[in-house]
Amino acid sequence: TANLLCFTAYYLGHYPDVKRRLRQEFDEILGNDFTNPITSKDLDGLEYCEAVIKEVYRLTPIAFLVGRVNVEKDTVGGYTWPEETQFQILYSAIMRRKDYWTDPEKFDPDRFYKVEESDKYLPEKQHIKTSYTLFGDGIRICPGRKLAMIELKFLLSSI
Repeated sequence: TANLLCFTAYYLGHYPDVKRRLRQEFDEILGNDFTNPITSKDLDGLEYCEAVIKEVYRLTPIAFLVGRVNVEKDTVGGYTWPEETQFQILYSAIMRRKDYWTDPEKFDPDRFYKVEESDKYLPEKQHIKTSYTLFGDGIRICPGRKLAMIELKFLLSSI
């Protein structure tokens, strides 16, 4: 969470339009009275903030490599692998593939923000479930994923 927060600060420093839009969302949802407590409803409403966090992670993933062992003989990449073969999956490369992402090298939080409303991000719509793993997936998904997102939104809005 700390590393992702640092990378987010870096990207916000380099993309003033994204920072301005994020501050606008904070003002709309949280208001300007800093003595009011932030509620879970407020945090749920920070959709653009979540999109920014997800895009930062896509470009600079903290967990960029995941190891797996197959339990049976399998064909991967055109090669047949015996059971108990160890694989290293480079998620950072998957999250920058041109056939899975629109302009994959570009920092663009909109690819995670209301993507249903536009056909601009068609590859994302088709591949997001298999090509993006912010907190892992399946039985190995991070048990603290919701807490981490709450912390990130809270810290960004507080800063």
